[in-house]
Amino acid sequence: MNYFVPIDNILAVKTNLNDFKWSYGLCMPKSTSEKFDSALIKIEIEAVSGRLWDTPPSDEETGKFHYFSGNKKASKIFYNRNFFFGRKLQYELSGLETNTIKIRVNKDYLRFVTHRFMNVHSVGYILTDIVNLKLLHNNLAPLHCSGIADETGSYLIFAPPNTGKTLSSMKLCMEDGYRFVAEDLAVTDGSSSHAVPWTSTFRYYSDVDNSKFSRFLNWITEKVAVIELFGFGKVEPITKYVDEDKIAQVSEVKGIFILERGSDSVTDIDAKTAFSMCLNLDRYEFNYMRAPAIIAYEYFNPQADIQLALNTEQELLRQLMDKADFIKVVKNDNALNYSTAIKAVVS
Repeated sequence: MNYFVPIDNILAVKTNLNDFKWSYGLCMPKSTSEKFDSALIKIEIEAVSGRLWDTPPSDEETGKFHYFSGNKKASKIFYNRNFFFGRKLQYELSGLETNTIKIRVNKDYLRFVTHRFMNVHSVGYILTDIVNLKLLHNNLAPLHCSGIADETGSYLIFAPPNTGKTLSSMKLCMEDGYRFVAEDLAVTDGSSSHAVPWTSTFRYYSDVDNSKFSRFLNWITEKVAVIELFGFGKVEPITKYVDEDKIAQVSEVKGIFILERGSDSVTDIDAKTAFSMCLNLDRYEFNYMRAPAIIAYEYFNPQADIQLALNTEQELLRQLMDKADFIKVVKNDNALNYSTAIKAVVS
């Protein structure tokens, strides 16, 4: 059995898969059963050869929800779909109303469903959506941002996709000695940041990895975005670029930056406007409120409570904006220059 800890003390994974990649960990180091047991939210993944069942378990109270089936008296749903040459795509999901979520999935599903296409989602996407829901059920909000920290606290960096938030945080950590919080995802309780260190999306940035292949991959990905789906290029952990003791696992949030393209400027922005902007950016990234598995589960088990998560997300984001010492919009036409502007404010 293998153990991984994507978020220290908060999120852990136990699985019989040797290597599991998802939004919260593209390059996770292996951990221990003790770390798994101490985590707030536990994910158990079991990959099974062949079929899980010929037909999903049922009784007189079992209902259908498209390719899902479930029972309003049982905390479990089943996904069953015919595939080519007599194969089946199958998984069963349980425990969504608790902090221990279990998924059993057949290897055909893992092999053939590797991305998100219409209502068919990979196990990585399914569990990412579930973790976002469960974080919110535990009064923690996922954030689509990067972040750095110094001795006083942390600074979160929001931006529209492909603006430069990841590059900015990596440059500040690698070149200016700031501690690392996040390069793509972070978590907050409304006042502090929790590091999500193993996302590793920075492999696409030629200013971080200067090999000829990485520079070519960065260029071609900008021209043909679908190339990114095929996973070319070596995924490296954050510890290749930042020492592990430089990861700021928990820090009080001191400031918020929102990056935009435009003429060079740094301006203050009010908390209400920043809340609206950052909520929009999070909505672009997070899919838990539209995730088929969660919607089907909630149909049979209302305790999954998507609406509670939506309300909590807004409440925590408002708290974060209200408590920050400052919120600033940083504009520049060159993504390489954001880090200089951020450093000038922080220092």
